[in-house]
Amino acid sequence: MQPGRTTNERAVAEGPEGSDVDSETLVGVIEAFPIGVGLFDVELDEFVFRCGNRDFVRLLGLAQSPRPGQLLDQVFERDQRDAAVELFKRVKAGREPRSYFATQGAEGSEAERIWNLDAYPVRHGSDPVRQIMVLVQETNEKQGTRQRQEREANRLRARAEQLADLEKAKSEFLHLASHELRGPAAMLRGYLSMIEDGSLGTLPPKMMPILPVLKAKAAQINMLANEMVEAARLEDRRLQLKLKRVDLHEVVKRIIRSAESTMTPRHRMTLEHEPEMPLTVLADVMRLEIIIGNLLDNAIKYSPDGGEVIVRLTRVGEPVLLSVKDHGIGIDPDDMERLFVRFSRLAPRSDVPGTGLGLYLARELARLHGGDILATSTPGEGSEFTLSLPLERTQN
Repeated sequence: MQPGRTTNERAVAEGPEGSDVDSETLVGVIEAFPIGVGLFDVELDEFVFRCGNRDFVRLLGLAQSPRPGQLLDQVFERDQRDAAVELFKRVKAGREPRSYFATQGAEGSEAERIWNLDAYPVRHGSDPVRQIMVLVQETNEKQGTRQRQEREANRLRARAEQLADLEKAKSEFLHLASHELRGPAAMLRGYLSMIEDGSLGTLPPKMMPILPVLKAKAAQINMLANEMVEAARLEDRRLQLKLKRVDLHEVVKRIIRSAESTMTPRHRMTLEHEPEMPLTVLADVMRLEIIIGNLLDNAIKYSPDGGEVIVRLTRVGEPVLLSVKDHGIGIDPDDMERLFVRFSRLAPRSDVPGTGLGLYLARELARLHGGDILATSTPGEGSEFTLSLPLERTQN
């Protein structure tokens, strides 16, 4: 034993496997650091304390200075022992630096003690990790940065879980509401058909003009139920298209006839197209009717004072374009981002009905068909929605 050397210095000088280290220089360097520094040897599955400076002891709040040769779990206090052991194991296995931080102090107290422990592997070339050096730093502040980040992350996580629960509740509501609507709607349509064909007797002449209106309202109820079902299927990722070749001219004409029965005498709807232009698309007919029906219904609803609704079918290169233009109340520029959001209603007037599902569902279904819906609007002057769909690929 050489006289005048401390225990830490002798441990550094001897080192593992008789390594030759300038102990005085190493201890001096460690002690000069303005943060806590500790060095541990890696011996098989154990981590053995070799040396450390005074700040290492102070910052970790140890009751006494560790003795060289003590195992890692004997150095750290009980509250941080498991975390420190796990940290060292990860550094040894991954051969990469790792960090850990902890706080001391009651929640919401005036000051919290926060210390960070960074562990670095010490090795030569491709050799296994021989030593692990740890750096300990401490901050004392009312709210440490990392602590604030952790709390903010927890808050955001809780909010995300809350929103997920809300979305689940909305989907369950859609399933339930659509089921409750479809039964009465089917019964209503059945009785109206029986009235129309005379199965329930002759309808008085004064009632005849009311029958088409009642049929249109029954169709609206049925479409609303279908929208709810489709929206729920979209959310559950269960919606599958049944594609077939469809003449877009015929579909649009059929939906316009249905929409005209819901218009007031103040409305007028016109179709502009080139009859000889072939416009065949691959589409799911029921979903295509939902898309176009919603665009026409939207134009009528958002023109509560009446006016002309222009439906235009054109072909620009590959895509087929169906535009629906109204001269109604229009959309505020600040609301455009929420236009296609589920359950979002932008109507500034109370006499405009709706659930906030129509445009959301129309665009999602259009995109499933390989198309899209774009909108332009000027408040007080009206809006124009343009549906684009790819032509049927085998068409010349």
